[in-house]
Amino acid sequence: MCRRVETRLDIQKERVNAALKRGSTTVARKTQQVWSRSRRGLTTVLVTLMLAWTTVGLAQSKYECIAAVNPPKLPVTRPSGRFGSAPATVQVQLSAKIADTWKPSLKEIGSVLAGTTVEVLEDMIVVDAPDIVRVTGPVAGLDVKEGDTILRYARLGEGSSDFWTGSCWYKDANTDFIVEPDGGGCGGSDCSAKVTKMGKQKWWVQIRLPSGQVGWTLSIALDLSGGG
Repeated sequence: MCRRVETRLDIQKERVNAALKRGSTTVARKTQQVWSRSRRGLTTVLVTLMLAWTTVGLAQSKYECIAAVNPPKLPVTRPSGRFGSAPATVQVQLSAKIADTWKPSLKEIGSVLAGTTVEVLEDMIVVDAPDIVRVTGPVAGLDVKEGDTILRYARLGEGSSDFWTGSCWYKDANTDFIVEPDGGGCGGSDCSAKVTKMGKQKWWVQIRLPSGQVGWTLSIALDLSGGG
């Protein structure tokens, strides 16, 4: 009789242990599920924060301030950046004079007829007076407010320019927020500035004629619609 009782107790003990094991497995499984959900949630939060930091970083790096207490002295010169090291072939659209240099000391050395195919060797934008731009609203990434003045120098095309404002010089910077005097330029609700006075600048291009003669002429004489 005692042995039967002991046997039954052993069986019950085994059943209890087995149940405990199953319970432990269930608890472990639930714990793992909770941890997995927590990890996924944490990953989502981290990704969101990284995207936010990246967005903030891009907004902050959109304009790089080069400290300059005063505007640059005139004239301001620079290449347009449209032409590479290899000569670009373009066509002359307006007959024009050519000079030995783009500098004030230039001397006329010849001419070129419309329809002539020439090679562009290099170029130079010469700014004798900057455009005066009045800020009309906030500009993302730029420390300006309504009523501030921006001095715009070389106009580089595709909404980029060199400009000075607030003791900072900005090179190859985005200026697609500016409305031009004729209403061109910026359009829509993102416009934050307007040109109140156009400055004076010339875009000189050094060309090589079919004869081999090299000289400088103004860009307006050339068909640069292909980008050079």
